[in-house]
Amino acid sequence: MTGKTDDARVQAFYRDVNERIASISRDLGTRALEILCECGTPACTERVRLAAREYERIRGSSTHFAVLRGHENPAVEDVVRASDEYFVVANYGAAATVARRTDPRASSR
Repeated sequence: MTGKTDDARVQAFYRDVNERIASISRDLGTRALEILCECGTPACTERVRLAAREYERIRGSSTHFAVLRGHENPAVEDVVRASDEYFVVANYGAAATVARRTDPRASSR
């Protein structure tokens, strides 16, 4: 396994955790979320604050992830949107394949 797919597997793990956070937040009627940074660094525990609707927009694509500025990895992803605090990145190549295969929402698309 290459480092590129290792990063993607870490991102998929963070996405799964954030899906649980978002689900609980929806149940509570929360409009803003604090999710884990979805970068490919296994030890990252930093948080990304964003509106619930922006989170849903990101989840609209299997290959998109929310990462703090400076946590992007040009070897596996491109920045597709930027806010003051975080980037939305899109995986490409082998990392995109992993992202699509592990997307918990893929069956509902």
